[in-house]
Amino acid sequence: MNSVNQKEEFMDPKAEMKEPESLVQALKNGYWLLFGQQWPIWLGGILFGMINVLMFAFERPWSSASGIRNWGNWFFNNLEVTDITIISPHLFSTSILNFGIIGGAFSSALLASQFQIRRAPGRELFKGLLGGVFMGIGSALSFGCNIGGFFSATSALSMAGPAMMIGLIIGAFIGLKLLVWEITYLSPAVLKPESKTKSSSDSNIVKQPLVGFTILLVGLILVFTYDHFDYTTRGGFLLFGLVIGVLMQRTRFCFVRAFRDPFMTGESEATRAVAMAVIISTIGFSILKWTDLKDWDVFVTPGFWMGSLLGGSIFGIGMSLSGGCGTSSLWRAGEGQIKLWVALIGFALSGSYFREWLEESGWIMKIGEPVFLPDLIGWKMGLLAVVVLMILWYFLSVWNEVYKKMVVV
Repeated sequence: MNSVNQKEEFMDPKAEMKEPESLVQALKNGYWLLFGQQWPIWLGGILFGMINVLMFAFERPWSSASGIRNWGNWFFNNLEVTDITIISPHLFSTSILNFGIIGGAFSSALLASQFQIRRAPGRELFKGLLGGVFMGIGSALSFGCNIGGFFSATSALSMAGPAMMIGLIIGAFIGLKLLVWEITYLSPAVLKPESKTKSSSDSNIVKQPLVGFTILLVGLILVFTYDHFDYTTRGGFLLFGLVIGVLMQRTRFCFVRAFRDPFMTGESEATRAVAMAVIISTIGFSILKWTDLKDWDVFVTPGFWMGSLLGGSIFGIGMSLSGGCGTSSLWRAGEGQIKLWVALIGFALSGSYFREWLEESGWIMKIGEPVFLPDLIGWKMGLLAVVVLMILWYFLSVWNEVYKKMVVV
């Protein structure tokens, strides 16, 4: 076998794993395990629960909406439509985290030779835009998307988290009903076929992973660049983003599926993975807060109950229409999905505009208040309540997977 063929075989993630007879074959096997197959989604649940705890210990919990909204603020500021005081996107920590997620997913898709520009019919693009607008409005009302408003808020024992969870369930149900109506009464949205490309050629098998390694290397260099200029925290968020992007692309971890699939197919694997992530994250957050390593009021968001419930419902409709929530829109955009890029644009612009309106109108003070669960029922009962809620959600989804009682499609 010549050197070119050897290189192509090594860089091909679809090559089968063989018995290691040399260091090179062992490296090939390792590469295949990482990028030749998808990782189980339950592993994503465990890892993301742990990562959220690490992020909280490092600086602050995981969130996405404020970073996406920052992009909208930056856009309107440059158009001189608004005079909001903003931090530049390359210095705003959540924005940097989101850039890292896109870059991590982009590099992971390339390393697995899975990157492709995925076009969508006009109606799908419109649904992406509309869904993004809904998500921007919903996240403004609930003080976060499904990550900050539900995942991290619930982990922080904020009552706003479970309230948004209920809203997300309602919104996912309504959004799915709208999609069923579309399928029933409208003709299928068809994408005009394009000519075949050489994306699956042997040369591309080598090219994509090499580009993926380069993107990942550039990301790591930027992490150290931030640190060099005394922006260590921002560099840390970029590193977290790169890791999250890679892991999400490999595990296909998705909050949209967790709330939508029980109504659509009855499948429970995404729901179970998210429930595990929340349990792990909540235990870690509680340790950090109870030991006074972190302030008790961190991420006790002020949306309980109306803001979180209404915002969660609107956000749930939006994520069902667009096919991605805040974070899954980021990593799917990194894979090349045009519809999710459109959704992010709608999210950024509507989130920025509606949040400013809430603040100027004074409604932001009327849609809820921060409620810390241990203040109501104590630390032990507060932690137990969240864990029990997630366990019930876990087993309810398993029961529904067997009996399909909640499936509406």
